[in-house]
Amino acid sequence: MEDKRFIIPIFISHFGCPHRCIYCDQNRIAYHTTSLPTAEKIQEEIEWYLKVGIHKMKKAQLVQVAFYGGSFTALALHTQEELLRSVTPFLRDARVHSLRLSTRPDYIYPEILEILKAGKVTTVELGVQSMDDEVLRISCRGYRARTVKRAVRELKQRDFEVGIQLMVGLPGDTSEKFASTVEKVIELRPHFVRIYPTLVIKGTALERWFKKGKYRPLPLWEAVNLTKDAMQRFRQAKIPVIRVGLQPTPSLEEGETIVAGPYHPAFRQLVESSILYDQAVSALANSLADKGSCPTFILSPQDISNFFGQRGMNIKRLKESFGLKEIRVKSDPQRERGTVSLVL
Repeated sequence: MEDKRFIIPIFISHFGCPHRCIYCDQNRIAYHTTSLPTAEKIQEEIEWYLKVGIHKMKKAQLVQVAFYGGSFTALALHTQEELLRSVTPFLRDARVHSLRLSTRPDYIYPEILEILKAGKVTTVELGVQSMDDEVLRISCRGYRARTVKRAVRELKQRDFEVGIQLMVGLPGDTSEKFASTVEKVIELRPHFVRIYPTLVIKGTALERWFKKGKYRPLPLWEAVNLTKDAMQRFRQAKIPVIRVGLQPTPSLEEGETIVAGPYHPAFRQLVESSILYDQAVSALANSLADKGSCPTFILSPQDISNFFGQRGMNIKRLKESFGLKEIRVKSDPQRERGTVSLVL
């Protein structure tokens, strides 16, 4: 996932999903839709994105059309083929290079993978959510961890790029179980990972559980800490985490859509900020910095904002904790992202 990509999203919402998981309402999480998009509609969407995204495309090494929101491979085979064929004209004239899609691990079969290959799909994201069988059962996912292992193996054998989506804070999950899930995913060596906090969405079974006191969502700080630990393990394993937290959408943020849970429109920033803060604390604790001194931290330019934290909270906390008069921050384009260097 080192290349820069221009992604054209096509949302198929809940279509293809064989049943409803307790936390899910795709219409609210993504975009309202009551029917599958027609080939004409898909082609209009692609043309629009190609037109408005021309400047981003010039910087991209790869242009992909992405079918998001449902379980693509759980659709009828002829429907999958029709959706894939709608992109063919753009593949022929090389304005689009390949396709990607999201689906469930229990709908990965050789016959389906042949259809995906023929349709120029190169990237498949699996909504795994957990590698703990009990957590999967409580969440009504309908498969076990061994199903995930088989799906990843089948995809890799056919040279698909594999992504895994995880959720933190699912019913029945614990910090220990989630840490174990992370380690099991690392063993599978996916090409990338996404991490989402579990939210209580209006109209879901999880909302009923919440109102009956059967489910307690994670507080924001705990969701941030668990995600932080997971991100650091994936980074150590050289597995990119390409998204953290749900993308803010009008349907997600409107009215009472989110009943409870650790939602924050800048969830990833909170996580990245916490990682950098921990590194700064460790560096200062192991240094010879005196109270009243003015240490300098060196970071990648892309990390400066996260290092300061929201409303400069990280800097304030560091000053208070270590009795520092001032903290200087310098950017170094050569500095590895996500790392902090201390100069006294």
